[in-house]
Amino acid sequence: MTSVLPPFVQAASGSLGAASANALTYPLDLITTRIQATEKDTSIRKQIHTYGLSSLYDGIGADTSATLLSSFLYYYVYSFLRALVVRGNGKSKAAMLSLPQELAIGYLSGIASRSITTPLNLVTVRLQTARVSDDSSPQGGTSRFTAVCKQILREEGLRGFWKGFSSNFVLSLNPAVTLYLFQQYRSVMLKGKERASPPPGHSFVGGALANSIAVIMLYPLLLAKTVVQASRRSNSTNSSSQGPSIRSSLQGIYTTGGFFALYRGLGAQLFKGILRQGTAMMVKQRIEQLVVQAYLRQRALRRVQHKG
Repeated sequence: MTSVLPPFVQAASGSLGAASANALTYPLDLITTRIQATEKDTSIRKQIHTYGLSSLYDGIGADTSATLLSSFLYYYVYSFLRALVVRGNGKSKAAMLSLPQELAIGYLSGIASRSITTPLNLVTVRLQTARVSDDSSPQGGTSRFTAVCKQILREEGLRGFWKGFSSNFVLSLNPAVTLYLFQQYRSVMLKGKERASPPPGHSFVGGALANSIAVIMLYPLLLAKTVVQASRRSNSTNSSSQGPSIRSSLQGIYTTGGFFALYRGLGAQLFKGILRQGTAMMVKQRIEQLVVQAYLRQRALRRVQHKG
């Protein structure tokens, strides 16, 4: 991500790319979440047979909103911080930074975006798992979204909307590592103009590979976060009853199923990630190319008018 475009353009292109990829892969995302949260054997065909075609899009409104907001904030903060570091080092805007610098910028950007979008992510997980987790939330539309929000507020208070947020202090490395590996792919596999503006095929492959490596590195924490967010506080009269924490979830998964249980649903996660991240990078790069082309055409037109 060494684009020299303004932060707003990078943020807008990144969020549109992420939203497009989210819409394309949403049924896979829903199935993956249900596998992670409930340990139940499920498939797209089974979901359609049991709950109908519309069930594959439970929570898509909340998830798309979270994706747009999270991606916009991430890319905006990232490009802004990167520009500050590059300017301070006296380098060109497209210059490669050191590994610690790139990871630090990506990490801070991830924390900033996730701190704001965690409530929407939590509601999305609840909506995605309601049909298979004995959740009594009403089904259908906006009323269901509102009901889940009220349920969280009633059971756990305002802080409940940031349930599982502690995992983000590690999981925020995921987008940072993904972007760094994507840059390395560009620097190794591409040359000249293609390195500055990768073709769609290379954007897809580079984004997919980078995301897959990052996901494998941090997957147990991603799994634990989903388990925590899908859980509800016990309705017991004991007011001190607490839901699972990230640590207790990891311990419970390991104790019950061993080491490989920490990677349940990894295959679906990787397949979804390949399509999502690859598509997101491809769309983002294409939008940026169109912006640059439009700018160059406008500048050429102004020169012609000035000469005239």
